[in-house]
Amino acid sequence: MKQLLILLPLIAYTACAQTPVEKVSKTIRPGEVRWIEFPVQDSKNKLTCRGEEIKFAEQGNKGKAFVMESYFSNLKPFKCVVTSDGAATYEINFTVEDREYPAEQLRVDSKTIRLSPEAEKRAWEEQQVLNRIYASSERTFHFTQPFIPPLNSTVTSIYGTKRVYNKKKKGQHLGIDYRAAIGDKIPAANSGKVVFAGDLFYTGWTVILDHGMDIFTVYGHLSKTLVKEGEMVKRGQLIALSGNTGRTSGPHLHWGVKVQGQYIDGFVLVDETKKYFTE
Repeated sequence: MKQLLILLPLIAYTACAQTPVEKVSKTIRPGEVRWIEFPVQDSKNKLTCRGEEIKFAEQGNKGKAFVMESYFSNLKPFKCVVTSDGAATYEINFTVEDREYPAEQLRVDSKTIRLSPEAEKRAWEEQQVLNRIYASSERTFHFTQPFIPPLNSTVTSIYGTKRVYNKKKKGQHLGIDYRAAIGDKIPAANSGKVVFAGDLFYTGWTVILDHGMDIFTVYGHLSKTLVKEGEMVKRGQLIALSGNTGRTSGPHLHWGVKVQGQYIDGFVLVDETKKYFTE
């Protein structure tokens, strides 16, 4: 009888250890984002993608999160693993497909290309502030509806466009530019918290919203900001007026979307949230 009592826990342990991990597959492209859902068992669950922990929301027995792929992707497949107490319970395998982006040439004020020591110092200091902002997203979704584009106007430059400034400096446009006159009303693309409202060297007067879970939207080249840091705003709420400030070749709105530390295509976020969030 004693031997039987000793063997029973061992059999149960072996059965648990050999339980196969459920696996699913998804595709993603550079500069895009995908919504994932997975079963969660307890408060000890963690989600890790590419070896880094990712924030996720728990609703009942489901975990929900966004996963991004950098514009500068090496196109290598990767996986996201859900663990409980260090043991894998679920796995999402991503295949990364290539995506081609267009190119354009722009002429801007040479002072924004060849920076003076003072301008370079200012731009560097501002980047340190932004890095701290982007590293402190709140661990909750501030929104319950799909994202919407901030303007219903002509897109003059799409996300990912390869740029050459003044026929010399090369770069990438990791945002979406909308045609806008000075003073056009700019609404929030979704509910969120204002984490920055001020003047920046490159994007001029700028508003940044934290939508929670490492999701941010950026509104640049504004003529006026209408919200304050710390304020909670609703989707569609007026937050600024468009302008021609910062490094720009003319009046327009620059809309950037940052997920998990990387700028991604805002239109993909709009489409992805339409699938999983209701109006």
